[in-house]
Amino acid sequence: MLTVFKECRFDAAHVLTNHAGQCKNLHGHTYRVIVEVSQRVSESEDMVIDFKDLKRLIEELILSRFDHAFIFNEASDSEREIAEVINRHGMKSVGLPFRSTAENLARYFFLQLSDRVAVSAVKVYETPDSCAEYRKDQP
Repeated sequence: MLTVFKECRFDAAHVLTNHAGQCKNLHGHTYRVIVEVSQRVSESEDMVIDFKDLKRLIEELILSRFDHAFIFNEASDSEREIAEVINRHGMKSVGLPFRSTAENLARYFFLQLSDRVAVSAVKVYETPDSCAEYRKDQP
């Protein structure tokens, strides 16, 4: 089994409604996302995936949607209201059917990518030293 990694960064804002800590307030992060792709490669093959192809997928499925956006939970009235104001002023938002925690974003990015590539894990860093990882179940 061979594994390659591709890293990207994007800036976005979010709020965790009903959270007991400071993240209940509107704030932003420079997210760092690391995508891990694993695959059995025969001796006649020499790569898991071309890094350029993986970069293109990450740009298409993650960066183009999330960079410099307000990420919000569509089930939250207050977050939807914030998104409506943002959208009314021509700014970017991304609605998701869950809270925008690092854990949920890692799972979401994994599932988006797994339709197109043999992704084995996705890590999402909210800060330089705090991350969540969603990993494919091992057989």
